[in-house]
This record gives sequence, C-alpha cells and structure tokens, in this order.
Amino acid sequence: MFEWLSTREPALVYAFLIFNAMFESLFPPYPSDAFVLVFAFVTGQGNYNVYLVYLLTVIGSITGIMFLYHIGREKGEELIKLFSQSFFGRIFPVRLIEKAKQKFTRRGDIVMLINRFLPGMRAPICFAAGIVRLNTKKVFLYCLISATLWNLFLVTVGFYVGSTWHDASQFLRNYNTVVAVILVVLLIFYTILFFRKRRKL
Repeated sequence: MFEWLSTREPALVYAFLIFNAMFESLFPPYPSDAFVLVFAFVTGQGNYNVYLVYLLTVIGSITGIMFLYHIGREKGEELIKLFSQSFFGRIFPVRLIEKAKQKFTRRGDIVMLINRFLPGMRAPICFAAGIVRLNTKKVFLYCLISATLWNLFLVTVGFYVGSTWHDASQFLRNYNTVVAVILVVLLIFYTILFFRKRRKL
C-alpha cells in the first residue's frame, strides 16, 4: 500500500479515499479503517493534505451510510419476507424480527450516534435504520456526528500517535479485538436468553 501511494497522482489517491469509505458500508468485511490509517500515516510524512484526507473520508462514509439506509427503507420489508421464508426464518421467526424492529425504533437514535465505533456492525445498523424508517434528517445528522468523530480519531492516531506504522496498526487491531470480544459476549448472552424464553413457552 505504501508503494502504491508513493507512485500515484494525488487526485487519484483522494478519489480512492471516498471510494474506500463508501465501500465499507456496502461490504462490511472490507478493511477501510486500516486504509484510512495508512493514508493518515503517509500524510504525516508530508505527502498529502491531512485536512483533505479527513474531509473526503467523512464524505465517503456518509455517502455509503445513506445509500445503505435508503436500500433498507425501500427494499427492507421485501428482504425480511425472503429471510422469513428461508431456513433462518425458522430459527429467528418474523415475530422476533418485529420485536427487534420495535426496540430499534425506540433506541435507534443512540445506536446511530455510536455506529461508526462498532466495527462489523455498521452496515446492519444503517440497513436497520432504513427498515424501521427512522427520520432521514436525524439519521444523516447522527451518522455525520458519528463519522466525523470516528474518522477524526482514526486520522489523529495515524497522523500523530503512530510514530511508526507498527504502533498505529497495532492500536487499531487492539481496538477491533476489544470491540469484537464485547459484541460476541453480548451475542452469546442474548442468544442464551432467547432460547431460554422459547423453552419456557
């Protein structure tokens, strides 16, 4: 990645920044955060404009989020019907999905505010916001705040904190590991709780 950046025109690099941030919303396994760290680190060496790197990353994040939100808003119900008719619909019946939708409707604002700080959950959260039809202006505002803060944090780590690439990349790995462990623990806890309730019924 360092070699690629050093041999490309700045305009192409800046365009890639927008695509990079957008693509993660559409394909969650894509490691956009790692790329942002690379860009920020290289920028810290004096190759690019850090303010432009930050701005374009935020723009790409918001574009991807709102695109996914509108897919959920326009096609979400159809996809839920297909899901309910599949094998997974037997494990997670429609009534359970409806209950989850009701909870998201009540607490969606808070979830949208922290969505960028939850690696691996960003795309489902944005899609769910569209399905429950959260207010578009609110979704945009909350996601703008979340994307602004997260990317500021990420660019700062790469630009200032990471005196070496190893320091910056290790920091991101540690953060993602901690968040992943917390999410897995919560998933296991709620899965056990769910099946216990089903058994009582």
